[in-house]
Amino acid sequence: MPSDLAEKIVEVPRSYESGTKSTACLLKELGFPDRYRDLSIEEIERALRQKPQLAELWLERAHDQLFAGGWGIDRDCDNFKILHYSDGRALVIHDRWRACAEFIVRYIGLIGEVLTRFR
Repeated sequence: MPSDLAEKIVEVPRSYESGTKSTACLLKELGFPDRYRDLSIEEIERALRQKPQLAELWLERAHDQLFAGGWGIDRDCDNFKILHYSDGRALVIHDRWRACAEFIVRYIGLIGEVLTRFR
């Protein structure tokens, strides 16, 4: 069973699309950046497996990051390449759920770094 935090995190793209708040504001409401250490890739992956439609929203979000210079995902058949568009770091994963979870944790971490800088 995923944690309450993981369940709320996977809902962020849906909340973003249906509301007027930025992703950063939605994450702040969940206690970020302070709660970042409470987040695990495994719990995010479990939450995504329970709500597969949300994984697709996150994968769409990942493509938007090309222009922002953050973390993104490129798909090639069954391979998912999680990459940082600014510095070229990359990780190839063959499982859709795991790849999406890896992206989410990195993406949120990047937003958390920005939130910390501007406190």
